[in-house]
Amino acid sequence: MKKKVVYICSPFRPTGVNPAMEQYQNVELAKRACKRAVKQGHAVLCPHLVYPQFLADGNPQEREQGIMAGLRELELADEVWVVGSRISEGMSREISRAGAMGIPIKCVGDPRVAEDRLLEAVLGVRR
Repeated sequence: MKKKVVYICSPFRPTGVNPAMEQYQNVELAKRACKRAVKQGHAVLCPHLVYPQFLADGNPQEREQGIMAGLRELELADEVWVVGSRISEGMSREISRAGAMGIPIKCVGDPRVAEDRLLEAVLGVRR
């Protein structure tokens, strides 16, 4: 199997009633997807784990700068992995750009969710 540069496309911004918890869960989801790709031998690009470290997502200008930088990184990807249960506005832009550039798009399940479902089905265990 040829190793790839995989672009992780998952939600970042919270939309629910507990933004801090949702933000944490979104970051953890992206990290699990990155880890899965690296364990398969791929390199990863995951701009929403990098740019919010120094650009304020709550500042519209800085958010747009981060999105544009991420879309530039997308040009380096061999494949886009879409992860999560919803498509955010930022993800929609990434998916659209990848499609326009002919980059393959793959929907990838969250490894933890799959593991949880298996444990529940086989052992009746819920985490």
